[in-house]
Amino acid sequence: YQANVYLQSSYKVYEKQNIKQYIEIRNKISDQLLDFKNKADKIIESFAGDFKKSLFAFITFFSSIIVIQVLRNGNFINTFTTDATILAFAFLFISFCFFLASRWELNKQKERFTQSYQNLKLRYRDLLNDEDIQRILNNDKDFNDDIAFINGKKKVYSNLWITAIITFFLAIFFYIQ
Repeated sequence: YQANVYLQSSYKVYEKQNIKQYIEIRNKISDQLLDFKNKADKIIESFAGDFKKSLFAFITFFSSIIVIQVLRNGNFINTFTTDATILAFAFLFISFCFFLASRWELNKQKERFTQSYQNLKLRYRDLLNDEDIQRILNNDKDFNDDIAFINGKKKVYSNLWITAIITFFLAIFFYIQ
């Protein structure tokens, strides 16, 4: 009888230790999911920052040309000289190339983000079964939400960036006519 009580007590201690380890693993995964959300935010912040820098450079460049020419000529007529126009078109081309590079970088970061998430799932396979992993990860809901967030913001900022480039291009093109 005493051996049976001892075995039951030992089993309860063993069970509590396993539950404690399970909770610790679950908390670690939760912390890593928060890190993934922060990474998704940083990926978009970087792309949005590139857009804002490009837009600020446009506005600064074009307003500088206009202010200098108005101060020089005293009016808005012939504000864009041939040299300024060539420089403005070159500036727009460089901005478009910068847009393509920033978008490529965003796509690479998103691929890395996805691969890191897949690695997270694989890393815990030796401690948890696939059902536990899926339950803890809420069937990848947070990950899918992060990817949707990245894709949505990528689309919005890409459209804004292209619209800004086209707007400045048309403004220059029609102004020199």
